[in-house]
Amino acid sequence: MQTLNTLSTPEEKLGGLCKKYAELLEEHRNAQKQMRALQKKQTQLIQEKDHLRNEHSKAILARSKLESLCRELQRHNRTLKEDGVQRARLEEEKRKEVTSHFQVTLNDIQAQMEQHNERNANLRQENMELADKLKKLIEQYELREEHIDKVFKQKDLQQQLVDAKLHQAQGLLKDSEDRHQKEKDFVTPERGSGVPEDV
Repeated sequence: MQTLNTLSTPEEKLGGLCKKYAELLEEHRNAQKQMRALQKKQTQLIQEKDHLRNEHSKAILARSKLESLCRELQRHNRTLKEDGVQRARLEEEKRKEVTSHFQVTLNDIQAQMEQHNERNANLRQENMELADKLKKLIEQYELREEHIDKVFKQKDLQQQLVDAKLHQAQGLLKDSEDRHQKEKDFVTPERGSGVPEDV
């Protein structure tokens, strides 16, 4: 209004209003472009967040499967150990019975026991190696899960930042629309006072 009061003729005032309207319109368009860009970025972040959530769910499922396999391996180890002890006991009883009746077959029975012991030792060694591998895999999945959690938190922070910027852009857009409406309301009475309508 102060600027308009410095102008002398209605034509100059109308020209000033048109110029101000053009500036506000450009500002309004820029605000809309910024809002669209922020909305696009927000959509991308939401998609990335959903992707990371899926990856996190897959990692949890894989960890659950590994834990189940580990428990199964432990049960298998206990079964093998018990089976080995029972087999050794049965072989010992058999050896004593055969020794008492058939001294000739003592060497064969001892060889058979050695084979079983060697087989059990090999199985125990293989089970220990499998347990070590499973432990390493579980550690890797735990590290991966920690990394995904960190990335997930970072994406949440980025989402909050984009939401804040979007809120700010929407506020600027509303302010621009309010100023535009005020300018428009101001121009309407001027036309009734003799200012030409066609510019």
